[in-house]
Amino acid sequence: MVSTERYVSLYRKYRPTTFDSVIGQETVIRILKGSVDTGRISHAYLFAGPKGTGKTTVARILAKALNCDKGPNSHPCMECEHCRAITSGTDIDVIEIDAASNRGIEEIRDVRESTRFVPARSRKKIFIIDEAHMLTIQAFNALLKTLEEPPDYVVFILATTEPQKLPETILSRCQRFDFKRISETAMFQYLQGLRNVEAPNITDEALHQIVALSAGSMRGAIGLVDQFSVFGAESVSGATVLDLLGLPTEENISLLVEALLSRDPKAVSSVLDQLERSGIEPADLLERTIGLISRYILDKVTFRTPSSEGIPVGRLEVFPDAALVNLAAAFARIQQQSAYLSDPYPLVQAFLLAIALDLPMGLDRSREEFSRGVQFTSSQDAPRPAVRQAEAVQKTVEAPLGSPDETVSGSRSTTAGEPAGQWAHFKALVSDANKPIGVMLEALDVREVGVDQGVLRIVLGPKTKLFRTMLEQKQDEVLVPAARAVYAVDQVRLVEEGSQETAQQETVPEVPADEKLELLKKTFDATESLFGS
Repeated sequence: MVSTERYVSLYRKYRPTTFDSVIGQETVIRILKGSVDTGRISHAYLFAGPKGTGKTTVARILAKALNCDKGPNSHPCMECEHCRAITSGTDIDVIEIDAASNRGIEEIRDVRESTRFVPARSRKKIFIIDEAHMLTIQAFNALLKTLEEPPDYVVFILATTEPQKLPETILSRCQRFDFKRISETAMFQYLQGLRNVEAPNITDEALHQIVALSAGSMRGAIGLVDQFSVFGAESVSGATVLDLLGLPTEENISLLVEALLSRDPKAVSSVLDQLERSGIEPADLLERTIGLISRYILDKVTFRTPSSEGIPVGRLEVFPDAALVNLAAAFARIQQQSAYLSDPYPLVQAFLLAIALDLPMGLDRSREEFSRGVQFTSSQDAPRPAVRQAEAVQKTVEAPLGSPDETVSGSRSTTAGEPAGQWAHFKALVSDANKPIGVMLEALDVREVGVDQGVLRIVLGPKTKLFRTMLEQKQDEVLVPAARAVYAVDQVRLVEEGSQETAQQETVPEVPADEKLELLKKTFDATESLFGS
């Protein structure tokens, strides 16, 4: 028969209720206990640190220490009415505010108004503002004076994961405590005791995987243990944990690394196809590959046992350390280039295949190197169309009549510094209009940029058909407006180097000699007498 008793999540069931039961924040706890025992209580505290490290929990314990019937005492009794009410979250003098959903000035005005009234039954009236960085500037301004000089019976505790977003005027009025990520050793030891009681089917391998994936968040780790506590009698392995979270295993990652460093594009494509069918996100693949290589190198240089049992030492040790580090660096740059794409898989796949094929994709080139490596055929400061046409006519007239092959289009001359600046400006405008397209354009192997007959021609290196298609989809929306602003042209043409399209250069039609004078007169609005001898 199924029990009707209300289930309580493990992270709530095992939430610390006293200072001594808090894990991994020894320095913070020691200072808070000392301040309570000596009576040196600040009017405002700021608890900053990553999620799941105990900020709100410690705020509640501090509230109990201040309002306990036997206090103020760093060891609250946990038996009096105040301690029990604060633990259950029902104490009327400990007000918790979620700033993520109560971030406006009206809510803070209510808080400010509430500070005017003494506690109903407690020693202190305590306001715990969670996710404090979500408050608006107006709300911070409304809170500022009260936070600086609250009544003697009021204590503010602000908790945030992003203290850098708080105004300096708020930070300077709070006593700040930085909560650190809980160490893997401390977390693993705690989870072992929890596992033995609540989920004996979870193996140590799975616990190590949970600890590694929790990134120092005890709440996140306990949440994963909670999920697997109802898995059944079957043992939970590390691979099972990764499957639940949709992450690639170390085995899959090692196969990919081996295929890339062995320059085997067929194997790379096979692994990527398998990962895509498994629903693995490219961002997770990149991040976990970087992490695995990093842990392997760190374990090797420090002569310690592998930090994770799943690291495929046998596959990685056949490659030079420098090759592994370079691959991790390439993955980091791919991660940066694909971060803004709604569907990064095609771009990531193309980059990884390029690595396997040993093709230059520009990942190891800086922004300045991109500009220096491009052959610019743009003319001067991108003159207005009418002026450009006049320059073309003038050069045609100045050419000897007997040398038609020397006819020059006014857009083929090259300058030393300005075209590179124009190209950088063009890429900046594209990036401002559409960040993903800007990232892709920055990463591409661009061989030549030039203005030819009112058309901005961008010649791409070989093997870039996929990128060209993606750019052309945004051509009218993004590329053309940028080309119009920088190069004063209304068309953009993307071509691949070596293709037939590259070879088909548009030339300026030969202007018959007897029409040149009329064209000049029309262009400059001149009379024939101006051209007399």
